[in-house]
Amino acid sequence: MPDSRTALLTAAAEEFARHGLRGTRVQAVVKRAGVNERMIYHHFGSKEGLYQAVLAAERYGIGAAWAPYLEKTATMAPYEGMRAAFAALFDIVSARPRLVALLAHEWLAGAHDGSMPTADQLSTHLRDLYERGQREGAFVADRPFEVAYGITVGALVGLTVFLPAFAQSIGVDAGREHLRDHVISQLLDGLTGPR
Repeated sequence: MPDSRTALLTAAAEEFARHGLRGTRVQAVVKRAGVNERMIYHHFGSKEGLYQAVLAAERYGIGAAWAPYLEKTATMAPYEGMRAAFAALFDIVSARPRLVALLAHEWLAGAHDGSMPTADQLSTHLRDLYERGQREGAFVADRPFEVAYGITVGALVGLTVFLPAFAQSIGVDAGREHLRDHVISQLLDGLTGPR
């Protein structure tokens, strides 16, 4: 049986994903967790503190899952490494639908600081790979890493949300990985094709 802190984090993540910070009721969280309401205040200080802890745990989960892929891509050719890193990110995020819902609530509330790692908070592997690709001519030299990272994260997170509608709109009856690869190709190659 999980300890009360873990039980609260798990239950709260589900409730916050469904209802957001404002719509989530403490009573629903503690009922789902099977703990006394006082434990929220003991572990987290407030409902807002619990919410921040849920976001931090979800964010840590992405980083921990993505880190091995980023380390592996450091030894790859830049184009192939970026493709592999972005495919792994999509797979990690799409395996966490609760995270996408939490992010949507964050972003709609205008409180997007800290919900996803910023480019400067990432492992240096991805930045190094991108900059090496710029030096070697695989990527255009005048696009900062932060822009490439931001656009890619936005597109891949958005794809996890809109995947069924996206597949239908382009008339492709393909699997998730096939559509993921199409989007990554579009991101890496732009409108002009591979360089």
